[in-house]
Amino acid sequence: MNGEKIHIVLIEDEPVSAKITLRMLKEAGLDSAVTVRDTLEAGLKGIEEAGAHVVLLDLSLPDSQGTATVNAVCGRFPKLPVVVMTGTDDEALGLEELKHGAQDYLVKGQFGHRELKRTISYAIERKELLNEKEDLILKLQEALHRVKRLTGLLPTCADCRKVRTPKGDWVQMESYISEHSEALFTHGFCDNCYEKRLKEIH
Repeated sequence: MNGEKIHIVLIEDEPVSAKITLRMLKEAGLDSAVTVRDTLEAGLKGIEEAGAHVVLLDLSLPDSQGTATVNAVCGRFPKLPVVVMTGTDDEALGLEELKHGAQDYLVKGQFGHRELKRTISYAIERKELLNEKEDLILKLQEALHRVKRLTGLLPTCADCRKVRTPKGDWVQMESYISEHSEALFTHGFCDNCYEKRLKEIH
């Protein structure tokens, strides 16, 4: 985050657990921007309003349970890192939620403020790298799509060199290529045409 203040949304319905987590965030120096919500619905709204950088998510909420909770948050905010917080009986479930978009998980009662700070930092870093990777893949796919649009046979007029589009229209070759690629055209004369033009002028 390069020293930027981290906005954290804690979605936790148990007052005692929320209080413990807030105390650890304070001990970790991460309590300057924390939004606390006790239901999934309120949490989703809080994420949007707070401009969150990371979510600490309890899996057992009054209006959502388990994987459905993670899917709801990750589905609505796919680029946002989510750290799942589980009870001791749900440790296996916390690990399973990594397959559904969570970046990490913590078992309540088994971590301190140092572990919490490290987990939040790593979750943000991993998600940023994953987002960059996905953006790069998307750009490569778009570039490949543009390249594919210019492969195969290109019907051209033998006289005027216009190109026939899939709709049957005839357009200037430069216009067609510019529209289907990132190429830009400038115009001049080759040596032969330059000599020809000079002779015509004289």
